[in-house]
Amino acid sequence: MNSDIDETNNREHCSSSNNTTSPSSNALQNQQKINTHSSFCNENMIVTQNQMNTTINDTIEENILTVANQNEENSMNKSFKRKVVSFSAMPCEKKVADVYDCLRYMQEGSDFLKVRSHVRQFRRLYKLNDILTAISWYPTSKKPSKAIIKIDSIKEVRLGKTTERLREHAQQFENESMFSIVYTDGNNDYVSLDLVASSADEANIWVTGLSCLISGHGSPLTSADLEDRQKMRDKWLHDAFAVGLSSISESEQVNHKEYQTLCAKNSIDEEEAVKLLGDYGISEDKAKIRLQAIQTKKSDDVRGLFSTEDLVDVFKKLSTRPEIYHLLVRYSRNQDFLSIEDFTLFLEAEQGMSKVTNEKCLEIIQKFEPSTEAKLLGRLGIDGFTNYLLSSECDIFNPNNRSICHEMDHPLSHYFIASSHNTFLLTDQLKGPSSVDGVIHALRRGCRCLEVHCFDGPDGQPLIHNGTLTSRIPLSEVLQVIENYGFEKTNYPLILCMEIQCSINQQERVAQLLIEIFGEKIFFDHLSLSVNMDINSNKYRPLPSPNDLCGKIIIKSKKLPPDFTNEINRDYGEIIDDEDCYEDNKRRSKKELSNKKHRKLSRAFSDLVCILRSAPFEDFNTAFNEQQSDQVCTFSENAALRLATSDAEEFINYNKLFISRVTPGTWRVDSSNLNPQDFWNVGCQMVSMNYQTAGKFMDVYFGRFLSNGGCGYVLKPSYLRPDNTTITAASSSMAAGRLSTNVYSSNTPQILHIKIISALHLPRPEQAELKANSIDPYVVIQIFGVPRDTDEVRTKTIYHNSENPQFNEAFEFEIAFPELALVRFVVLDDDSLDYDFIGQYTLPFECIQTGYRHVHLHTIGGDLISNAYLFVHIVINSKSLAIKPRRSLSRYHRSLTRRKLRIASFRSVYNKQIDDLFKSVIQPLETAFEYRHAVEHSLHGLNEMCGLPDISNVKQCVRKIASRLQKANLIGAVTIRKQSDIPIFEYSATLPELSRQSVVALEEVINQCRALIDNGTVIHEKLVNVQTEISELSKDIPRLLEISGLRGKKFTKAIDNFSYNLALLHGQTDLLNKARQDANITIQQIFEAAETTQLLVQSNQ
Repeated sequence: MNSDIDETNNREHCSSSNNTTSPSSNALQNQQKINTHSSFCNENMIVTQNQMNTTINDTIEENILTVANQNEENSMNKSFKRKVVSFSAMPCEKKVADVYDCLRYMQEGSDFLKVRSHVRQFRRLYKLNDILTAISWYPTSKKPSKAIIKIDSIKEVRLGKTTERLREHAQQFENESMFSIVYTDGNNDYVSLDLVASSADEANIWVTGLSCLISGHGSPLTSADLEDRQKMRDKWLHDAFAVGLSSISESEQVNHKEYQTLCAKNSIDEEEAVKLLGDYGISEDKAKIRLQAIQTKKSDDVRGLFSTEDLVDVFKKLSTRPEIYHLLVRYSRNQDFLSIEDFTLFLEAEQGMSKVTNEKCLEIIQKFEPSTEAKLLGRLGIDGFTNYLLSSECDIFNPNNRSICHEMDHPLSHYFIASSHNTFLLTDQLKGPSSVDGVIHALRRGCRCLEVHCFDGPDGQPLIHNGTLTSRIPLSEVLQVIENYGFEKTNYPLILCMEIQCSINQQERVAQLLIEIFGEKIFFDHLSLSVNMDINSNKYRPLPSPNDLCGKIIIKSKKLPPDFTNEINRDYGEIIDDEDCYEDNKRRSKKELSNKKHRKLSRAFSDLVCILRSAPFEDFNTAFNEQQSDQVCTFSENAALRLATSDAEEFINYNKLFISRVTPGTWRVDSSNLNPQDFWNVGCQMVSMNYQTAGKFMDVYFGRFLSNGGCGYVLKPSYLRPDNTTITAASSSMAAGRLSTNVYSSNTPQILHIKIISALHLPRPEQAELKANSIDPYVVIQIFGVPRDTDEVRTKTIYHNSENPQFNEAFEFEIAFPELALVRFVVLDDDSLDYDFIGQYTLPFECIQTGYRHVHLHTIGGDLISNAYLFVHIVINSKSLAIKPRRSLSRYHRSLTRRKLRIASFRSVYNKQIDDLFKSVIQPLETAFEYRHAVEHSLHGLNEMCGLPDISNVKQCVRKIASRLQKANLIGAVTIRKQSDIPIFEYSATLPELSRQSVVALEEVINQCRALIDNGTVIHEKLVNVQTEISELSKDIPRLLEISGLRGKKFTKAIDNFSYNLALLHGQTDLLNKARQDANITIQQIFEAAETTQLLVQSNQ
């Protein structure tokens, strides 16, 4: 289970949005650097490491107060509270706006660690020479003329662990801080220089600078070339910030007085400058600081006036996001913009889009590019690219899940249902106020199961309260609010859990109010009452579906038994006066259980309870034998947690057939919340939450219901829903309770790769009473799911940076059951003295979009924080079977053999007919494993040959191959022809070694995919046929085992083994089917990438 430490109670009913000084939503976000003439010597020289450290020491506060931190995040993050400071992301950090900045920094030199195959590593100062033609390093034992690498000899620059040497000998370093320079030596052999930078920022600067230098196809890069890269952007910026009516020609001779007059005409004062910059998204505070810095360098006669060039420079300095500029350069063709072809490759290779057309790219350019010239030429500059990445199209949440996307025709018991606890309360459970506002808040947040407690009130009007010291509100007001808001957000059924503690007269008044206010909305079906719902009966019938109940209000409460008779008064009957909560029943003594009390229940109210009847829970055996499908049992938090821990398998099987409801423990008088994930893991449908209490677990709760349009109903994973085996075997209560007891089906875990790149416009902690002048942000990633998936990590702390802190840290999570997993991003302030929460966002794993995404942060109350984002890179792939060994090849083969044996490790059922069927698929399953392994091994090899990280996809590899061919002027030397849906390679020239190796690796991927598709089809048919036979036998398995002489524990063990084998077979069959689908997708992606990169030629057929 997830952490048992509960969140600290936050008594805010609803938090307001944080306000930041961030740009407006339609403002430009990024820019590139201008004025390349003076960039090598201007006042904004890159700050060295010593200067950074000096600035840090000067800004650290002298007095540090120690205050108890009461934030809900800290109780679980104590182990993370060490401060890890990044010295590369300070307010005085390296500011990169374009290639010129990168080259200037490279000329100043960087201290790198050179990674070598043996133990000794050396640090050297690496510099780019003044004429941009070679890299040299100092000190060195070589002659100075030998300690250089000429730019024209460099073939590739790779970021990350992409060479064999780095993979084997640089495990202790961060992947983002390493890069490799692949070049040819004097013997024309390929050599790699593997370096470790002090930070990811520094590595990115060198990779970007070198990539631009080597993209000239042998021609040295000149100042004119650098200026050309900026022309298009400079033009629109000068038009946007144009001030005055005339300009001064450099050759025009003017006297001092005329010069002052002309400057005044072509300048604006500080107030106007701040306003104009604000129109383009620059905050007032930042603009003033930058303008004042410019003023100090002006002469007295023009001080206080700012020209167009000044404003353009300020805009570029303040709005540039280097992480996005580095990304743009990586995909552009030696330009500071993306062409349609470049942008298509980015969308397909990184963002996971397929078959992107030129029209789609042009549509995006027209929408997000601010430059008119760029729009006409079909180009996406840095500003348009940034605008696009910040748009909803690049949100981390999949837009398909913003509307109803789950099947809504399953029975109600097949869904997780958003449920609230004591909905009418605004604060605590003991003496806080009751209000209809609590009901409105829950309904607007998607709640579909409300809880109300009815007590006798004055003048015959029932009241709602908690039976404690909480205030009272009339039932009629609550029902009227439900009538007004109940179906505002969604039309799917609304469930009212009503606890009636009224006299008979007021019970009848409750029924009257329900009918008067809701009318035909109340679901009232007499036919459902006449059906015997006993699961041992052939008349067993599942509950209606959400679609069947659209627009209906369902009353869940206690009901008079069907055989009720009252000869004295037919208006009421008697029911057992027991508590619904399972834990309360368990605590009673045997004497109390035998002397059950009775109380009266109005027939008028009882008749309104149709398909969801409250019933007590005793144990699983009794439930499987006696419980009916329309009965709902309520479990206290502690009791449900005990069952979920000790009897998880039986609890899962129970929840496949019946609806269970879990309520917070009675000890939570402060209205704190339980961890709902613990109960979703075993299939509990209604996990009731205190909606009035914001915090971590409410974030998780709201995140769960985002996956189906926020309608309050989420279809449970297939392994938490009944299948035919579960129902057909119900003739034996023992088999019904134990069949399919393997908790979840076999599957291959998904690997979630998350790189936290940066953040944008982070506000100060909203509820902090002791607010510092700045924040020290860090990011926590939390994974909620089954116990084996639960995880939590954090980034380093970025010191005094809220505008655009650079984290550049990557994390990897193994998710065994993605359907149940949620991911939570939390930004906290490491410098906070009392409250460190800045923002968060929680979403289901299955709703995550891969690629470069922005995460829009929310407040603790769930409201959006204006313009506050995380910038992340997401990759999701299956756990590889083919990771290349780093130590021993024989050890790797032994491990592979063990995994191969485990995929068909069937257990004996002690019945020859059944055991022989399972044994018959061992060989096909092992063969299928070999095909799957071969495909994954070939993909791994392709990434290595292309010099790309292991998480790269095949489209990125094809793009890399095309890039190599383009640099070697060999476009057309290799073509791909589509023949019977199979890629066929054709060669017309001899390829360089790097290109040849990568093309051969791509051919191997295609061959292995074809082998898996062709042979996997035959194996899949064999597995399906065996499954069909076993499913037929499963209907009669209790009798077959009894015939085999199995009794007692041996019978139980045989049932468990049969269930395990069946789940294993189902899981491996699904894996093979998915692998075949993935192989087809891989081949299709190769075609798409080849077409985009002009490697695909039309077949003559």
